[in-house]
Amino acid sequence: MKQTSYYAIPNYGSASSPFYTALCLWVGALLLISLLRVDVEVPAGMYSNIQRYFGRLLTFLSIGFFQAITVSLGNIFLLKVAIKEPFLHVVFSVFISAMFLIIVYTLVSLFNNVGKGLAIILLVLQISGAGGNFPIQVSPPFFQAIYPFLPFTYAVSLLRESVGGIYYPTMILDIIVLSGFGVLFILIGTLLKKPLDKIVPKLAAKVKKSKLIH
Repeated sequence: MKQTSYYAIPNYGSASSPFYTALCLWVGALLLISLLRVDVEVPAGMYSNIQRYFGRLLTFLSIGFFQAITVSLGNIFLLKVAIKEPFLHVVFSVFISAMFLIIVYTLVSLFNNVGKGLAIILLVLQISGAGGNFPIQVSPPFFQAIYPFLPFTYAVSLLRESVGGIYYPTMILDIIVLSGFGVLFILIGTLLKKPLDKIVPKLAAKVKKSKLIH
């Protein structure tokens, strides 16, 4: 019997690295948003809602860049993950980190603590529904249904391309879809920032009076 392997990955640890790298980048974004403030204290009228949204977003993206560099280089030099395209692995990690930060930052910027809760719910759904360690076909029907709509799905797939070898149609599709998520959430942030800034702080103040959450 003659056996030919395409895009072979030599060990299970390397095969699992795309999922855990994507997970690390999402958790990093979530922790970053939790540690640093998304709101900006400036004199009233000094900056518009859009300026405040993008100004703070750039701060988070700058830190997220170094997070992604640390994670991807750690995979290569510390964990010795078998990666066919090391340079692209770093580039893809930075790109995915940026998209994840845009999503999480927008949720928290618009909805405050509720946004953090939404980001955590997304994390839980994506761990089970992104087909990270096992084929999505062996998951329950609910996760199979949401699989195409999760950012994790395309992030894990894109990182797999750098680990196992590039298949360009898949790589291009993943980049386009992840970029679409980023553009969608930026549009949501720019369109809803002003109206929600009039509503969410009042709701947050009422919630704070209940002394249930900060």
